[in-house]
Amino acid sequence: MAYGIKVFSANGAVQLDSTDANQILYQEFASGTSSAATGASSGDFRQITVSVTGFSAGECLVFIRPTGTVTGVKAYVMPGSNGFSIFTDTNRSFYWYVFKKASSLSTPTGYGLVVYASDGTTVQYNSDVLSARIKGRLTGTGSVTGSNLFGMGTFQYTFANARLSPNRGFIKGYRWEWTSTGIAWAISQISPFGASYTSSDNQATREDMFYFNISMATALVVQAPNP
Repeated sequence: MAYGIKVFSANGAVQLDSTDANQILYQEFASGTSSAATGASSGDFRQITVSVTGFSAGECLVFIRPTGTVTGVKAYVMPGSNGFSIFTDTNRSFYWYVFKKASSLSTPTGYGLVVYASDGTTVQYNSDVLSARIKGRLTGTGSVTGSNLFGMGTFQYTFANARLSPNRGFIKGYRWEWTSTGIAWAISQISPFGASYTSSDNQATREDMFYFNISMATALVVQAPNP
């Protein structure tokens, strides 16, 4: 290379290259701790709403992790226009991070290291903010071993069916579950309270309220300190 900076990891992988416009680094845009869910129980996911100024579902990556003892906690994330919602079957609050492309963050100030692209204005790295340290990429189902792991807010339903009133049908989809050794990405019943399906007493209505999706969702796991 001529002018610029290129940083390698211990195993020789490129971590940062100021001359490569295709290399995109995501860094912390916002972080915090949510309120706690109430009324949650196994298979009954309750909603926690998180508002984030400047949030855009098209460019933000959301990552969550339960507070306190994490083993057995299940949760997933649904993005919104002004933030996101966490659905969980445990009455727990959550640590959360929102990451954006480094080039979309505020102009760096103060002391530290800032790497610009060859145009001299596009920020590619800013030492003032946390970078997303990816620990794993999961497609379909799987798990990642480690500590302080945050699951990405990938949202996808896989199955829904109707039942006759007053019973409710099932909704299944991808969700995270934290374990004693790390985090797992799997499919299970994730019916939010009041959001399962009921139908009238005719077969046609029940058939119209059937949904099935076999595509495999992909999600990332990052390791980060609690915000």
